[in-house]
Amino acid sequence: MNLKKALPPLAGVPDGYCIPYAQYAAFMAQLDVPGRVAALERRADFAGDAQVRRNELAALRQYIGQARPDAAQAEAWRKLWQTRLQGRGVFVRSSSNSEDLPGFSGAGLYTTVPNVTQADALTRAVLAVWASVYNFEAYEARRAAGIGDDAVTMAVLVQLAAPSDSSGVMITRDPFDAGRRHVTYISAKRGLGIKVVEGRRQAEQVMYSSWSKAVQVLTRSAEDTKLVADAAGGVREVPVAGDRQVLDDALVARLAAVGRRVKQALGGRADQDIEWAVVGDDILVLQARPYIDGGR
Repeated sequence: MNLKKALPPLAGVPDGYCIPYAQYAAFMAQLDVPGRVAALERRADFAGDAQVRRNELAALRQYIGQARPDAAQAEAWRKLWQTRLQGRGVFVRSSSNSEDLPGFSGAGLYTTVPNVTQADALTRAVLAVWASVYNFEAYEARRAAGIGDDAVTMAVLVQLAAPSDSSGVMITRDPFDAGRRHVTYISAKRGLGIKVVEGRRQAEQVMYSSWSKAVQVLTRSAEDTKLVADAAGGVREVPVAGDRQVLDDALVARLAAVGRRVKQALGGRADQDIEWAVVGDDILVLQARPYIDGGR
């Protein structure tokens, strides 16, 4: 289902394009990354010492990030960015096949590069996302789940950046009580939906009941900074001025309605874990994935 067609007028979806799995696989084969990983996994110190794994995986990511992709492919990425997206700022997002699996979410394990504004930075961002297959936390989580690296591949979504006034995630049921499927859980913050670095980090959390139309506040935001897009690319952290509250009841109800529509558009059976943003009066859906208990 194409959410860009299914969601209006409740919400929109930023435009973008995908760099497919096959390009990742060809690039990794060119660098003999599978052979390098296999050699590492034969080493007793790599198998037995988490710090050795951390160091070796960091070196592998650096090797991938410094390599040169196929020139024609890189030019095709830049051309799409310039023509389809008018060279505007983009988020370069991960989309691995080792996510959203039964009993294994994979959410948050891989890298997103925010607000890419330059053509050369776009290529570096794609390589960073590809290299994040070997983020330490991702490797360890797959290892614990019994997911072999020989089956893992990575697609990349290049998506227009949303200058978010607020952002967050919502789950189309109560994540603490599986029986309460009439409840939508929403977590929200000011600015872009990336963790702040220096400021306090308590997000706002609410529940909305589609039966009673009641809003239950779990926590109000305690964040004193937010992340905004930098005109030169990337993001910067700025103070939050005024009221820390992010959501009012009307916006909570609108977000919950968007969540229900996303779930319905994606088949209506699986509850959804949805990344959203608000720009002015508009709600944008940035990502939707099946909700997996314990995955966040």
